[in-house]
Amino acid sequence: MATEVDICNIALTNLGEAKIVSLTEATERARLSNLRYPDVRDAVLRSHPWNCATKRAKLTRSTVTPAFGYLYQYSLPSDCLRILGTHDSLLSYQIEGKFLLTDETTMYVKYIAQLTDTSDIDSNLIQAIGLRLAWELAEPLTGRIELKREMWGKYVEVIAEARGIDASEGIPDRTEYLSWIESRWGYQDLDYKPIDSPAEGYDRSTN
Repeated sequence: MATEVDICNIALTNLGEAKIVSLTEATERARLSNLRYPDVRDAVLRSHPWNCATKRAKLTRSTVTPAFGYLYQYSLPSDCLRILGTHDSLLSYQIEGKFLLTDETTMYVKYIAQLTDTSDIDSNLIQAIGLRLAWELAEPLTGRIELKREMWGKYVEVIAEARGIDASEGIPDRTEYLSWIESRWGYQDLDYKPIDSPAEGYDRSTN
C-alpha cells in the first residue's frame, strides 16, 4: 500500500532527486512535498469522476434560506471536492461555496470525495498524482524548465491511461433521448431508467 511519502517519492525520483523518509524531515524536498501534495492530490481527484473517489449522500437542508433565486440550500458533505450529479438529472440546482441551492425539498447527490487515506486511492491514480506532483516540484527543486515540461508530458500520458481504465469499470450513463429528432418531438423511452435513478425508477407516463 502506497503512503503519502511513497507518492512524493514517485515525484522526486522522476526528477532525479533523492527519496525522503518523512514529510517532516529537515530537507527542502520534504518541505516542498509536504506543502504541495494535498493541493495536487485534490486537483487530480477533481479532474475526473474516479470510481475510487465517488460517493453518494443525502444532503442536509440548512435552516438558512437563500436571499433569492432558490427556496432552499443544502450543506455539501465535508469531504466533497466536486458534485457529479443528483438523483434526477432534470433537477435545477446551483453550487455556491459549501452549499447546493435548489427548489427541491430533498436532495441526493453523487460526488467526488477528498481521499486523505492513500489506501483508498487506485494504483493508476497514485502514479498520476505522483507525476503531477513532479511537475509542480520540478522548477522549485531543480530550476530546470525543460524538466518541468517533461514531467507534464509524462503526467498527461499516465492520467489518460488512468482515466481510460477507470471509465471501463462500469456502464456509461445513457442519454434520455435516443436522437435529436426524438428529443425534439418529445419521444420518451418508458423502459429507460437513468443509472442513478431510485430503485423504483421515475414516472415517465404522460398525462
